[in-house]
Amino acid sequence: MKAVRSLAKSYFIPVRPSMSKSFRYFSYVFAASVLILQLFNNSNAQEFEATIKIDSANFPSARVEGRFVTGGKARNLSFLMSFSGIDGLGERVSEVNLADNRGNAVSYRKFVAGEYVADADFTSWSYRLDLTPPKNRTAAAHVSWLTSENGLLMLGDVLPIFGKDAKATVAKVTIVLPDGWRQMENRIDGTVETKDVQSEVVAIGKDIRFRTVHIDGTAITICIDGEWLFNGDDVISVAQENYSNLKGIFGADVSNRLFINIFRFPQETSVGQWQADTRGRNITIISSDMPFKSQSIQRLHEQLRHEIFHLWIPNGVNLSGDYDWFYEGFALYESLKLGVSVNRLRFDDFLDTLSRAYDIDAMQSRKTSLIDASKNRWNGSNTQVYARGMLVAFLCDLALLDKSKGKRSVADLLRTIYDKHRPPSPERDGNAVVLALLRSNSELIPIVDRYIEGNANLDWNALIKAAGLETESKDQLTKLKVATKPNGRQKDLLNKLGYNNWRKLAVRR
Repeated sequence: MKAVRSLAKSYFIPVRPSMSKSFRYFSYVFAASVLILQLFNNSNAQEFEATIKIDSANFPSARVEGRFVTGGKARNLSFLMSFSGIDGLGERVSEVNLADNRGNAVSYRKFVAGEYVADADFTSWSYRLDLTPPKNRTAAAHVSWLTSENGLLMLGDVLPIFGKDAKATVAKVTIVLPDGWRQMENRIDGTVETKDVQSEVVAIGKDIRFRTVHIDGTAITICIDGEWLFNGDDVISVAQENYSNLKGIFGADVSNRLFINIFRFPQETSVGQWQADTRGRNITIISSDMPFKSQSIQRLHEQLRHEIFHLWIPNGVNLSGDYDWFYEGFALYESLKLGVSVNRLRFDDFLDTLSRAYDIDAMQSRKTSLIDASKNRWNGSNTQVYARGMLVAFLCDLALLDKSKGKRSVADLLRTIYDKHRPPSPERDGNAVVLALLRSNSELIPIVDRYIEGNANLDWNALIKAAGLETESKDQLTKLKVATKPNGRQKDLLNKLGYNNWRKLAVRR
């Protein structure tokens, strides 16, 4: 994820796309009613087989061929048009051909880029997909791209969408690569079999390297491309530490197999830039390196603390809708707090990050509720989702710790959400579930009313005072700091936030 503003010397508020549970498909209003009727013929996702062929003579594009299995058919060939504020994806598709179950060509009409309406049922299709790396480097972790050296295939934007609301699609996908290229080692004979095309990411390239580590019942395969100041052992260590710590928070493994891809940007990029994406069980980090090894490893910790969190929420729960404020804001806060607990961040960094988030929120000239900000996340409200979302998580933590005398925290809320709503629990609206849980704690109701469902200016004075914290203002910037002489109760709450954690770790060592 790209930082919108540095919140500490070593921590950032990132700009992150929605997960596979939250893919946003932007459809068009068709003028002709006959076309509208045809769109409803594909009311259910259908199983298909496809081949993605990457030919070195045709870089940077791929030829895609597919067919329905078990008697499937369709009248519409549709592609992802926009994702996480990245538009024009349908324009990458060309040379479309459709055929019926006898192999006869089926004619079609192209209404807009990425939407094709057939004149009769078709059962197979083919097309060419332009995978030129996006000029906007912020898209590099979120949509597919290809260079003469490597690439990332997000199957959700490479393959067609079949089914109303883009329901999870079962598919068997074969990837044919140029001589000397490799793909993720878990793919047998170049084949990906999936129950959810939209959640799959396949790393490919000439010089990609693989390592697999097992943590209890979970195998994590890490794919690295390019040279970095850190090495494979460093990445394994960072992944193990963060997965184990987050598993401790949520109380259970999220999957028996996970994948982490670490690539450089496909275009020239300055030092310190990065983007990240987590969909399904796949984490993708696109980055430039840092000037020094210690900084490089530190930032890798920050990236993976946040992204691994998302394997549980929202990817590991059956919740839908625009509740980004929760899973982004609370992920930022909990990963920040976790960084302090494992001595990867100083407590001063923790306070400085929250101070800067407070200033970012205060500078918003037109405040909206977090509910509305999530709905408009990709239309200018992304910063508010992250900054105010993290501050709300902080206030909830303070209120819970104060009311329970340190026995309950935000981590308990996260564990409850995961326990109650992981599959096979039925799908529920994310906002409804989270707000109901927050409101079940009387001390959190004012926070919900004022800052989540309301748009009031954030007032944290009472809650931070109870936790032994105070603020000062200098050059119009806020500085959150520990009170000069906190009392016993305040010291207890400060320690729950991680104030003296470095001393505990020093004693253990």
